[in-house]
Amino acid sequence: MVKQPGEYFVVMLVAVNQAKERVVAAYHKSAHEIRSKYPPGSLQCPFCGQGVFPRERKGFVLHFVHQHSCTSNIARHPESPEHEEGKLKLAKFLKEQIKDDPEQNATVEVEYHLPNCGENGRIADVALVYKNGNLLIAECQLSQITPDELEQRTRDYHSIGADVLWFLGKEADTSENRAWLRSVFGAVGRIDFKYDPA
Repeated sequence: MVKQPGEYFVVMLVAVNQAKERVVAAYHKSAHEIRSKYPPGSLQCPFCGQGVFPRERKGFVLHFVHQHSCTSNIARHPESPEHEEGKLKLAKFLKEQIKDDPEQNATVEVEYHLPNCGENGRIADVALVYKNGNLLIAECQLSQITPDELEQRTRDYHSIGADVLWFLGKEADTSENRAWLRSVFGAVGRIDFKYDPA
């Protein structure tokens, strides 16, 4: 696949190991560290089960890619390096919010699979997963979206009993979207940063 200007590859921040434990690429120092820890073929896509491997690519956070095309029917699309970085910033933000929880009743998960959400399931950018089953979803929306689309995705999350926080940036941060968020949630989450690859 040849990358066109403005086009991004579909990358994943999360894989699963043979014990079905989640492995977040960006929580490691390098692709070499991941390869040293996990033998070839031991990491899989959490959505289709096919093999994935770690990759470092200039302008992107450390991530996984498929050996072959993903066969999952969950709607996914290429995301910008800023969006990938935004997910990690939201995860860090949520971890800060629960750090003083003495009983650690929740974990923060990046790219969290919700198989019963929406028509074919959804992948939440970040989820605060409580031990009692409650979910708080944090979505980083940078690409263009309409209030109707925000509403549909919010309904999908509410249909499984999950709360959602939207963080808008770039093309998604419009007056119409801010007005919709204020009318529904009483506030607007915004994410504003510049991606600065090492």
